[in-house]
Amino acid sequence: MRKLFISILLFSSLCSFALTIPRGTLYFDNSKTQYSSVRFVYGSDQSAQTYVVAMTKDGNKWRVSIPQAKYNMYRYTFVGGNVATGQFAQTFSAYKDSISLQLGINRTATSEVQMNANEIFVPESGDNWAQGYWTTLSAWEEGQTTPSASITGTLPVVYVTTSAAITDKETYISGSLYIDPLSTGYPALGSQASQLAAEFKGRGNWTWRGFDKKPYKIKFDVKQKVLGMPNNKHWCLMAGADDDLGFLRNPTGYMVSAALQMRWTPRMVPVELVMNGKYMGLYFLTEHVRIASNRVKITEQADGEAHPDSVTGGWLVEIDNYPSENNIMFTEGNGQELMVSLKEPEVLSAQQRSYIENQMFALNDALYASTSTQLEKMMDMEEAAKFYLVQEILDDCESYHGSCFLYKDRDRNGKIDKWKFGPVWDFGNSYRHTPRPNWIYIEPEFSQLWIEQLASWPAFQKKVKEQWWIFYNTRKDDVRNQIIAFASTITSAAKNDAEVWRGTQNYCDNSNMNGKRDDFLWRYDWRIEWLYSQWGEGTKPAAWGISTVKDGAQGHKMLLNGQLMIERNGVWYDILGKPIILQ
Repeated sequence: MRKLFISILLFSSLCSFALTIPRGTLYFDNSKTQYSSVRFVYGSDQSAQTYVVAMTKDGNKWRVSIPQAKYNMYRYTFVGGNVATGQFAQTFSAYKDSISLQLGINRTATSEVQMNANEIFVPESGDNWAQGYWTTLSAWEEGQTTPSASITGTLPVVYVTTSAAITDKETYISGSLYIDPLSTGYPALGSQASQLAAEFKGRGNWTWRGFDKKPYKIKFDVKQKVLGMPNNKHWCLMAGADDDLGFLRNPTGYMVSAALQMRWTPRMVPVELVMNGKYMGLYFLTEHVRIASNRVKITEQADGEAHPDSVTGGWLVEIDNYPSENNIMFTEGNGQELMVSLKEPEVLSAQQRSYIENQMFALNDALYASTSTQLEKMMDMEEAAKFYLVQEILDDCESYHGSCFLYKDRDRNGKIDKWKFGPVWDFGNSYRHTPRPNWIYIEPEFSQLWIEQLASWPAFQKKVKEQWWIFYNTRKDDVRNQIIAFASTITSAAKNDAEVWRGTQNYCDNSNMNGKRDDFLWRYDWRIEWLYSQWGEGTKPAAWGISTVKDGAQGHKMLLNGQLMIERNGVWYDILGKPIILQ
C-alpha cells in the first residue's frame, strides 16, 4: 500500500502542471462581464511565476497576442481591472486570491481547460468568478454567444476542479469540489471560495471504456454529508451514458429496492456537472457500495485478519465477470464458470482467503444439494427473494452476471450470520429487449449464475411470492408515480446533456424525455402484469395476521392484527388517516 501511495503522489506531481498557453491571439467576450479593462492572468503553482498581460478592446471583445507559447502552466483567469502587468514571483493561486480577496476586483473562475489560438473565452454570466467556455472566433462572430448547452438551474450543480486530467480507473487525481444546490432545497456543500479537498478517478467497466461521457469516483479527504445523504468519504458520479430509456433504469431499480425495504439501497441525486470549468451535462451523484454504518451495515473486517472468529465477517463480495486479483473461480453445479470478486476486505491473509473460498464453495454445494436445508442455514431467503424480485420487475438480463453483491456479517456467540443478497447496483441492462413472457434466467442474453437453481427451491419461491404480494398490492403504483416525478425532474438537464454528448461514442440521446418516460412506463407496466399472470396477488404473509379482506366504499379494507386498515390509491392508512408501511 505504501508503494502505491507514493506512486500516486509521484504521478500527480508529474501531471499537475500541464496547461499550455498557445502562441497567437486569444479573445475575451466582455458583453456580460462589462469589465472596464481586462487582464489575462496565467501562471504556475509548481514554481513562483505568474504572468499578467493587458488585453486590447476590439468592439464587444478584447484581444491579447501571446508571442511565445508557455508550457507547464497551472491555470488562468480573466481579471476586470487595471492591475499591473508583467511577470511576478508568486504562485498563480496566491496571485489570483490576492486579486479577489485583497483588492476586491472581479474576475472569472480559474480554469485549466485548454484553448487554441483564435478562440474566444465566453463568460456565462456577469457575476464575480463567472464560469465560461471557449469557442471559435468565427462561431462567436456569427452570433453564437452562448453555449449550446449550459446549466439549467433545475438541479444541484457539482463543480469539480482537478489538478490533471482523469485518464484511468486506478490513479486518484487530486482536486476540489463544491455543490451549489441553487433553488432545489438541498443543502450546499462548500462554496466556490471554500471548496472541499477530494480525489477523483474513473470507475466502471464497459461504461468507462465504451463512452466519451465517463463515470467518476470521488473520495473526500474527510467524510461529508452530500445532498442530504449520510456522511461518507466515498461517492460516485454516474454518467448514465448507456441508458437509452431516459436515464430511468438505475433510479427505478433503486426505487423498487427501497419499496421492498431491502436492508440498504444506494441513494442518488441527479445533478449537473461542471468539471474544470466545462459543462458536462446530467450526472447522478450516488452512494458507493461499501461497508459502513450507514451503508452495508456489517462489521468492517481488518485487512490481513487471522483470528478464526474474526475472519467470519464482515464480507462484501460480488458475482462478477471482470477478472481481478481478488477473485474466486469455480464451476457452478450446472457446469457454468462462476467468478466471485472480493470487495471488502481487500488485502487477505491466508486464513481469510481459506475462509471465503470455503464459504463460496459451500454455498454452491448447498444450492445443488438434494434438499434446501443447508442452503437455508447459510442464506437469508427473504433478502434473496427481495433482491430477485427487483431483478424480475426490471427484467434485468444481467442481474446475476455482474454487479451482483452479497454480504455477510461476523458470526457471534455461536450463531452463524447468513449470506444476504444485495445491495442492488447496476440496472444498465434492464428492459433491454422487447418485453418477453419469460423469467430472467430462461435463455438469458448474459449467463445468469446461481439464480435458476435458487428459484427451484420451494422455500425461496414462498418468500418471493410473499414479497410480490407486498409490492403488487401496496407499492407498485407508488413506484410508478416516482418514475413520473423523477423523469420530470431531469427533463431539462437531459435535453442539455444530449446537446453536449450527441454524436459521441455510443452515447444514447434522451432529449425527448416524455417519449422515453412513456416507453419506460410501458415496459414497467407490461412486466408487472406478466408477473401478475404468473403469481397473481401472491401469498399473503401469515405473520401479518390478516383475518378479512373486502371492498369498501372508500377502497379495500382489511383487519391487520385486529386493527382496521383502509386502502386508497395503493396506500394503506389506519383509522386516523396515517399511512402504514406494511412490513
